[in-house]
Amino acid sequence: MAIEGLHWKTARPQDYEHIETFLKKHEPYLVAAASRFIQYKNRTLGKGKTFPGRDQMLLGLDRAQHIQAFLFRSGQILHPFFLNYEKEQASRITRRFINLPFSKRIYSLQGLERDVKIAEQALEQEGYHIQDQFDYYLMHLSEPVRLPPKPEGLTLIDNPAAEQVYPLQAAYEQEEVIPAHSTFHEAHCRQGLERILAEELLVFAEYGGVSAAKANTNARSYSCRQIGGVYVQPQFRGKGIGTYVVAKLVEQVQKEGVAVGLFVKKQNLPAIRVYEKLGFTPIGSYRINYY
Repeated sequence: MAIEGLHWKTARPQDYEHIETFLKKHEPYLVAAASRFIQYKNRTLGKGKTFPGRDQMLLGLDRAQHIQAFLFRSGQILHPFFLNYEKEQASRITRRFINLPFSKRIYSLQGLERDVKIAEQALEQEGYHIQDQFDYYLMHLSEPVRLPPKPEGLTLIDNPAAEQVYPLQAAYEQEEVIPAHSTFHEAHCRQGLERILAEELLVFAEYGGVSAAKANTNARSYSCRQIGGVYVQPQFRGKGIGTYVVAKLVEQVQKEGVAVGLFVKKQNLPAIRVYEKLGFTPIGSYRINYY
Protein backbone atom coordinates (compact mmCIF):
# COMPACT_ATOMS: atom_id res chain seq x y z
CA MET A 1 0.00 0.00 0.00
CA ALA A 2 1.41 3.39 -1.02
CA ILE A 3 2.34 5.88 1.68
CA GLU A 4 0.79 9.32 1.18
CA GLY A 5 0.80 12.69 2.88
CA LEU A 6 4.36 12.86 4.13
CA HIS A 7 5.74 16.14 5.44
CA TRP A 8 9.19 16.86 4.00
CA LYS A 9 11.91 18.86 5.74
CA THR A 10 15.63 19.42 5.52
CA ALA A 11 17.63 17.27 7.95
CA ARG A 12 19.34 19.04 10.84
CA PRO A 13 21.89 17.74 13.36
CA GLN A 14 19.10 17.23 15.90
CA ASP A 15 17.56 14.72 13.47
CA TYR A 16 20.68 12.57 13.19
CA GLU A 17 19.67 10.07 15.88
CA HIS A 18 16.32 9.43 14.19
CA ILE A 19 18.00 9.17 10.79
CA GLU A 20 20.41 6.55 12.08
CA THR A 21 17.55 4.55 13.61
CA PHE A 22 15.82 4.57 10.21
CA LEU A 23 19.02 3.64 8.34
CA LYS A 24 19.74 0.75 10.70
CA LYS A 25 16.21 -0.59 10.23
CA HIS A 26 16.67 -0.78 6.45
CA GLU A 27 20.44 -1.24 6.45
CA PRO A 28 20.85 -4.17 3.99
CA TYR A 29 19.36 -1.96 1.26
CA LEU A 30 21.29 1.17 2.21
CA VAL A 31 24.92 0.32 2.94
CA ALA A 32 26.36 2.86 0.48
CA ALA A 33 23.97 5.64 1.53
CA ALA A 34 24.48 4.90 5.24
CA SER A 35 28.25 4.89 4.81
CA ARG A 36 28.15 8.31 3.17
CA PHE A 37 25.74 9.61 5.80
CA ILE A 38 28.09 8.52 8.60
CA GLN A 39 30.93 10.43 6.91
CA TYR A 40 28.68 13.45 6.39
CA LYS A 41 27.49 13.43 10.01
CA ASN A 42 31.01 13.20 11.38
CA ARG A 43 32.20 15.97 9.08
CA THR A 44 29.25 18.21 9.90
CA LEU A 45 29.42 17.75 13.66
CA GLY A 46 33.19 17.99 13.60
CA LYS A 47 32.92 21.48 12.09
CA GLY A 48 30.15 22.50 14.47
CA LYS A 49 27.71 23.15 11.63
CA THR A 50 24.03 23.60 12.34
CA PHE A 51 22.96 23.62 8.69
CA PRO A 52 23.56 21.34 5.68
CA GLY A 53 26.64 22.10 3.63
CA ARG A 54 27.22 20.73 0.16
CA ASP A 55 25.70 17.41 1.27
CA GLN A 56 22.01 17.51 2.08
CA MET A 57 19.26 15.19 3.18
CA LEU A 58 15.52 15.70 2.86
CA LEU A 59 13.34 13.69 5.24
CA GLY A 60 9.79 12.48 4.63
CA LEU A 61 7.90 12.35 7.96
CA ASP A 62 4.51 10.84 8.71
CA ARG A 63 1.95 12.36 11.08
CA ALA A 64 3.72 10.80 14.07
CA GLN A 65 6.97 12.50 12.92
CA HIS A 66 8.56 9.16 12.05
CA ILE A 67 10.89 9.04 9.04
CA GLN A 68 9.35 7.08 6.17
CA ALA A 69 11.49 8.20 3.24
CA PHE A 70 14.49 10.36 2.38
CA LEU A 71 16.57 11.94 -0.37
CA PHE A 72 20.27 12.23 0.37
CA ARG A 73 22.75 14.03 -1.84
CA SER A 74 26.38 13.29 -1.09
CA GLY A 75 28.38 15.62 -3.28
CA GLN A 76 27.08 14.87 -6.78
CA ILE A 77 25.61 11.46 -5.87
CA LEU A 78 21.87 11.25 -5.18
CA HIS A 79 20.49 8.45 -2.99
CA PRO A 80 16.66 8.19 -3.06
CA PHE A 81 14.80 5.90 -0.65
CA PHE A 82 11.03 6.13 -0.80
CA LEU A 83 9.82 2.75 0.49
CA ASN A 84 6.14 2.70 -0.54
CA TYR A 85 5.75 6.45 -0.92
CA GLU A 86 3.37 7.43 -3.72
CA LYS A 87 5.34 7.69 -6.99
CA GLU A 88 4.05 11.00 -8.33
CA GLN A 89 4.57 12.76 -5.00
CA ALA A 90 8.06 11.23 -4.73
CA SER A 91 8.88 12.52 -8.21
CA ARG A 92 7.68 16.03 -7.34
CA ILE A 93 9.71 16.18 -4.13
CA THR A 94 12.78 15.00 -6.06
CA ARG A 95 12.40 17.83 -8.56
CA ARG A 96 12.10 20.32 -5.70
CA PHE A 97 15.16 18.88 -4.00
CA ILE A 98 17.49 19.00 -7.01
CA ASN A 99 16.44 22.59 -7.73
CA LEU A 100 17.50 23.95 -4.35
CA PRO A 101 19.73 26.98 -4.99
CA PHE A 102 22.77 25.47 -3.26
CA SER A 103 22.55 22.15 -5.12
CA LYS A 104 25.30 21.00 -7.45
CA ARG A 105 24.41 19.17 -10.62
CA ILE A 106 23.77 15.45 -10.07
CA TYR A 107 26.38 13.17 -11.63
CA SER A 108 25.21 9.81 -10.30
CA LEU A 109 21.86 8.44 -9.11
CA GLN A 110 21.88 5.16 -7.21
CA GLY A 111 19.66 3.01 -5.05
CA LEU A 112 16.91 0.42 -5.24
CA GLU A 113 15.60 0.14 -8.78
CA ARG A 114 12.07 1.34 -7.95
CA ASP A 115 13.36 4.43 -6.21
CA VAL A 116 15.88 5.23 -8.95
CA LYS A 117 13.18 4.94 -11.62
CA ILE A 118 11.11 7.55 -9.77
CA ALA A 119 14.07 9.90 -9.37
CA GLU A 120 15.30 9.43 -12.96
CA GLN A 121 11.88 10.52 -14.20
CA ALA A 122 12.20 13.69 -12.13
CA LEU A 123 15.72 14.34 -13.40
CA GLU A 124 14.60 13.84 -16.99
CA GLN A 125 11.91 16.49 -16.49
CA GLU A 126 14.66 18.84 -15.30
CA GLY A 127 16.75 18.34 -18.43
CA TYR A 128 19.05 15.54 -17.27
CA HIS A 129 19.99 12.81 -19.75
CA ILE A 130 21.28 9.37 -18.75
CA GLN A 131 24.75 8.67 -20.15
CA ASP A 132 25.14 5.19 -18.65
CA GLN A 133 22.85 2.89 -16.68
CA PHE A 134 23.72 -0.32 -14.84
CA ASP A 135 21.29 -2.77 -13.25
CA TYR A 136 22.41 -5.04 -10.43
CA TYR A 137 21.18 -7.67 -8.05
CA LEU A 138 21.59 -6.54 -4.46
CA MET A 139 22.84 -9.54 -2.45
CA HIS A 140 23.24 -10.14 1.27
CA LEU A 141 24.96 -12.68 3.50
CA SER A 142 24.37 -12.99 7.24
CA GLU A 143 25.26 -16.68 7.70
CA PRO A 144 28.86 -17.99 7.90
CA VAL A 145 30.47 -18.01 4.46
CA ARG A 146 30.87 -21.36 2.72
CA LEU A 147 34.65 -21.45 2.35
CA PRO A 148 35.75 -23.31 -0.82
CA PRO A 149 39.03 -25.24 -1.14
CA LYS A 150 42.10 -23.18 -1.90
CA PRO A 151 43.21 -23.47 -5.56
CA GLU A 152 46.59 -25.14 -5.89
CA GLY A 153 49.32 -22.63 -6.68
CA LEU A 154 47.47 -19.65 -5.16
CA THR A 155 49.19 -17.52 -2.51
CA LEU A 156 47.55 -14.82 -0.44
CA ILE A 157 49.82 -11.82 0.16
CA ASP A 158 49.48 -9.97 3.46
CA ASN A 159 49.75 -6.16 3.37
CA PRO A 160 50.59 -5.82 -0.32
CA ALA A 161 52.16 -2.59 -1.53
CA ALA A 162 50.13 -0.16 -3.58
CA GLU A 163 52.31 -0.87 -6.63
CA GLN A 164 51.44 -4.56 -6.42
CA VAL A 165 47.71 -3.91 -6.30
CA TYR A 166 47.51 -0.96 -8.68
CA PRO A 167 47.52 -2.91 -12.00
CA LEU A 168 44.54 -4.96 -10.81
CA GLN A 169 42.72 -1.92 -9.45
CA ALA A 170 43.25 -0.03 -12.70
CA ALA A 171 42.03 -2.97 -14.77
CA TYR A 172 39.00 -3.40 -12.49
CA GLU A 173 37.99 0.25 -12.78
CA GLN A 174 38.35 0.28 -16.57
CA GLU A 175 36.43 -2.97 -17.00
CA GLU A 176 33.72 -2.62 -14.36
CA VAL A 177 33.43 0.93 -13.02
CA ILE A 178 34.26 3.73 -15.45
CA PRO A 179 31.16 4.74 -17.46
CA ALA A 180 31.51 4.65 -21.24
CA HIS A 181 31.32 8.45 -21.46
CA SER A 182 34.07 8.98 -18.86
CA THR A 183 37.85 8.74 -19.00
CA PHE A 184 40.12 6.69 -16.75
CA HIS A 185 42.46 8.85 -14.66
CA GLU A 186 45.49 7.20 -13.15
CA ALA A 187 45.83 9.81 -10.40
CA HIS A 188 42.23 9.27 -9.26
CA CYS A 189 42.71 5.52 -9.33
CA ARG A 190 45.85 5.70 -7.22
CA GLN A 191 44.18 8.06 -4.76
CA GLY A 192 41.24 5.71 -4.40
CA LEU A 193 43.56 2.74 -3.93
CA GLU A 194 45.44 4.53 -1.15
CA ARG A 195 42.11 5.06 0.63
CA ILE A 196 41.22 1.38 0.23
CA LEU A 197 44.57 0.27 1.64
CA ALA A 198 44.22 2.66 4.58
CA GLU A 199 40.54 2.21 5.44
CA GLU A 200 39.16 -0.98 3.95
CA LEU A 201 39.77 -4.73 4.08
CA LEU A 202 41.56 -6.20 1.06
CA VAL A 203 42.58 -9.69 -0.03
CA PHE A 204 45.28 -9.90 -2.70
CA ALA A 205 46.48 -13.12 -4.32
CA GLU A 206 49.25 -14.31 -6.60
CA TYR A 207 49.16 -17.40 -8.77
CA GLY A 208 52.49 -18.89 -9.68
CA GLY A 209 54.18 -15.72 -8.44
CA VAL A 210 52.09 -13.44 -10.66
CA SER A 211 49.47 -10.95 -9.46
CA ALA A 212 46.18 -12.74 -10.06
CA ALA A 213 43.23 -11.41 -8.08
CA LYS A 214 41.95 -8.95 -5.52
CA ALA A 215 38.80 -8.16 -3.60
CA ASN A 216 38.09 -5.44 -1.07
CA THR A 217 35.36 -3.78 0.91
CA ASN A 218 34.27 -0.34 -0.28
CA ALA A 219 31.69 0.86 2.24
CA ARG A 220 30.80 0.32 5.89
CA SER A 221 27.55 1.16 7.59
CA TYR A 222 26.48 0.23 11.13
CA SER A 223 26.48 -3.56 11.13
CA CYS A 224 27.29 -4.35 7.51
CA ARG A 225 30.21 -4.05 5.12
CA GLN A 226 29.86 -3.87 1.36
CA ILE A 227 32.18 -5.80 -0.96
CA GLY A 228 33.45 -4.37 -4.22
CA GLY A 229 36.61 -4.24 -6.28
CA VAL A 230 36.51 -7.95 -7.14
CA TYR A 231 38.84 -8.61 -10.04
CA VAL A 232 40.63 -11.65 -11.48
CA GLN A 233 43.16 -11.33 -14.29
CA PRO A 234 41.61 -12.82 -17.48
CA GLN A 235 44.26 -15.54 -17.82
CA PHE A 236 43.45 -16.85 -14.34
CA ARG A 237 39.69 -16.98 -14.60
CA GLY A 238 37.83 -20.28 -14.34
CA LYS A 239 40.21 -21.72 -11.73
CA GLY A 240 38.16 -20.92 -8.62
CA ILE A 241 40.53 -18.08 -7.69
CA GLY A 242 37.88 -15.37 -7.52
CA THR A 243 35.59 -17.55 -5.44
CA TYR A 244 38.34 -18.26 -2.92
CA VAL A 245 39.55 -14.64 -2.70
CA VAL A 246 36.02 -13.33 -2.12
CA ALA A 247 35.37 -16.05 0.47
CA LYS A 248 38.52 -15.11 2.41
CA LEU A 249 37.48 -11.46 2.33
CA VAL A 250 34.00 -12.34 3.61
CA GLU A 251 35.64 -14.43 6.32
CA GLN A 252 37.62 -11.38 7.46
CA VAL A 253 34.50 -9.22 7.48
CA GLN A 254 32.53 -11.76 9.47
CA LYS A 255 35.28 -11.90 12.10
CA GLU A 256 34.25 -8.31 12.86
CA GLY A 257 30.78 -9.62 13.70
CA VAL A 258 29.00 -7.82 10.86
CA ALA A 259 26.94 -8.88 7.84
CA VAL A 260 28.09 -8.60 4.23
CA GLY A 261 26.41 -7.07 1.20
CA LEU A 262 27.26 -6.43 -2.44
CA PHE A 263 25.67 -5.68 -5.78
CA VAL A 264 26.49 -7.52 -8.99
CA LYS A 265 25.53 -6.73 -12.58
CA LYS A 266 22.52 -8.77 -13.61
CA GLN A 267 24.20 -10.01 -16.80
CA ASN A 268 27.31 -11.21 -14.93
CA LEU A 269 26.07 -14.77 -14.48
CA PRO A 270 29.48 -16.28 -13.52
CA ALA A 271 29.85 -13.79 -10.65
CA ILE A 272 26.27 -14.38 -9.51
CA ARG A 273 26.94 -18.13 -9.36
CA VAL A 274 30.09 -17.47 -7.32
CA TYR A 275 28.24 -15.37 -4.77
CA GLU A 276 25.37 -17.85 -4.51
CA LYS A 277 27.90 -20.64 -3.97
CA LEU A 278 29.30 -18.68 -1.02
CA GLY A 279 25.83 -18.26 0.50
CA PHE A 280 24.73 -14.83 -0.74
CA THR A 281 21.05 -14.40 -1.59
CA PRO A 282 19.40 -11.69 -3.74
CA ILE A 283 17.31 -9.22 -1.74
CA GLY A 284 16.42 -6.69 -4.43
CA SER A 285 17.32 -4.91 -7.64
CA TYR A 286 19.80 -2.02 -7.55
CA ARG A 287 20.43 0.61 -10.23
CA ILE A 288 23.13 3.20 -10.85
CA ASN A 289 22.69 5.97 -13.43
CA TYR A 290 25.37 8.37 -14.64
CA TYR A 291 24.53 11.79 -16.12
